[in-house]
Parts: sequence; structure tokens; C-alpha cells
Amino acid sequence: MIPIQTLAEFLRGNIDLSTGTYRALLLKDTTAYTPDATAHTFVSDVVDNGTTAEEYDDTNYARVDVTGLSVTEDTTDAEAVFDADDLVWSALGSNTGGQTVQAVILYEQVGGDDTTPADDRIIRVWDDSTESALPKQTNGEDFTWEINAEGVLNLTP
Repeated sequence: MIPIQTLAEFLRGNIDLSTGTYRALLLKDTTAYTPDATAHTFVSDVVDNGTTAEEYDDTNYARVDVTGLSVTEDTTDAEAVFDADDLVWSALGSNTGGQTVQAVILYEQVGGDDTTPADDRIIRVWDDSTESALPKQTNGEDFTWEINAEGVLNLTP
């Protein structure tokens, strides 16, 4: 899911995918999360102490930086592609059955840290309603979210 307002901000030129600071967080399955492209634009719209969703908070969890950002032109498929490296959370969760991840959220961090979630724009949500790799219970091993070979986001004419 890509929020509608995020798409509009791309077209307005207000989001720079090649130089911004991008991070990722996980949602646990304690509260069933249903993505909403109209209402879920900022991290604070989703991570709100369980009304909409709850952030993962088991052993070794911390939000991760998104690395390997690139914006390219794919002339074979006639599209512009925003891509990034796979996301890795090391030794995530309890080794006796950690929390279950139901969604991965990639967002633009604004202000230099995560203390202003109302300013942190959601770029992409992968969740258990659209992704076969989710939900996934953690077990103390690395949790890797593989970015699709087609990238995080594609724009086509």
C-alpha cells in the first residue's frame, strides 16, 4: 500500500527518494492492522498505541535505516523505479517464540530522529493481506524483508 497523499507529494516534487532519510519499522499482530491508503499517511496515523496498530517491541528490536537507495529508469518495462537494499533486523525476537510480524512500513524520517511521527511520511506498507511472507513469527534469528526485484515503488506512464 502506498498512501494517496504520498503519491501526490511525489508528483508535486516534495519527496526526494535519492537523498532523504528513510527508515523501516515492524508492526506486531496484537492489533489487526488494515492498511488505508487515504487515512494512513504518517507513522502516527498507524502506530498509535494499538488503536490502529502496535509497533513490534520484542527482543533486539529497533527501527532500521533503509540503505542502498536508488532511483532508476527501466526502459525495458517503461517505468521509473525506487529501490533499496533488503531490510534486516538482527537476532529478532525471543528464541522460544517471539512476536509475530504482520506488516513492514518504510517511511521518510523528518527532523533527524523518530520523535516526530506525525511528520514521518509513510512511503510503502507491506502487510499480511497482500504479502505471502507475512505474518511471520520471529524466533531470535535475523528477520529479513526482501525488497521485490521490481523495487519499492514503480511509476509507469
